[in-house]
Amino acid sequence: MSKKSRNNVYNKPGKASNNSPFGQLMLSIIILGVVALIFINFALPLLKQSVKKVAAQKTVDIITENAEKIAASNPEVAEILDSLTEEDKEVVSEIIENHMDNESISEVMEYVKDGNQEELIKYATENLTPEEMTELIGIYGKHALTGE
Repeated sequence: MSKKSRNNVYNKPGKASNNSPFGQLMLSIIILGVVALIFINFALPLLKQSVKKVAAQKTVDIITENAEKIAASNPEVAEILDSLTEEDKEVVSEIIENHMDNESISEVMEYVKDGNQEELIKYATENLTPEEMTELIGIYGKHALTGE
């Protein structure tokens, strides 16, 4: 082997090592991308669901606090709303959570604050399933019959 051939073999540029700054940057970007995708696909829906649940519970609390406004001239309704058990509140909260979006919540909360019982009933009949209506009627019936 001639001297020129040996120099060419020994002086060939080596491959970029994995520890180069560019390699580390690319690896970091890939890892961040994978973590972001996992967050978007798994953690974000769980986070949204927990926020929805808390908002639904807060809505039920506001409804029970405004029982007199909702009941208007019917003190029996006010009594029933005041006497809801935690189990009843949870059922109502789940129903609200199933139908919760920004538009519907603001609409319903406006009805509650104004004491607009007719619009609340209209909203419920248009948006709730028959099973949910049955559950609500059952809660009402339980408290109306027992006088709790």
